Amino acid sequence: MSDEADLIGLDDLPDDARAVVDAAERSVAEVRERADRESAAIRAAADRECESVRARAESELAAVQQAATRELAPLVRGLLDQLRELQQKYVREGLLDEALAIRARVRQLRGDLLGVRPDPGTLTEFSAADAGRTVLFEVVGRTDGSAWGTDVYTADSRLAVAAVHAGAVREGERGLVRVTIADGADRNYAGTDRNGVVTFDYANYPVAFRLERV
Repeated sequence: MSDEADLIGLDDLPDDARAVVDAAERSVAEVRERADRESAAIRAAADRECESVRARAESELAAVQQAATRELAPLVRGLLDQLRELQQKYVREGLLDEALAIRARVRQLRGDLLGVRPDPGTLTEFSAADAGRTVLFEVVGRTDGSAWGTDVYTADSRLAVAAVHAGAVREGERGLVRVTIADGADRNYAGTDRNGVVTFDYANYPVAFRLERV
């Protein structure tokens, strides 16, 4: 008897029984579809909230770092100016070894006290976990490299090229730029033609950066 029951398919059901099964299946499908829609809406809202929190945190972190740099800059500048005066004094007196030692120390102090780093080429050493971090770099503006984006650039962009494109330095000019690392997830990068540099479009590069002249 059970073997015969197993062989009976849905097509063998009487119409009234088939109607009951169809109604139940439609109800189940409706409940599942509604649950899927509600779940998707919750995830989307959470993603928007996370993005808002992340953007606010990046802005606040950058503001803290910029405030610290502004406070330190005049102190460091005064120290370096005094050392440069001594350097010039030793040059006038023909004491070149002493003058060179002071010049080397000035360069070191800029890095130690202000955290100024030499141009790394690109910023691929950073990850999305560094979002909001700010770093000072000394760059010489270039136009002979590749960069992707406008105002916000992919981390594999040539820093010195992006600096010219952003107007932070001119080609061949040496200057300090403040770089802020950003999360590049779900970001589309649009290239433009600025300041003699053409940047390119790109999509969804995971790490990005902004920069400004110090």
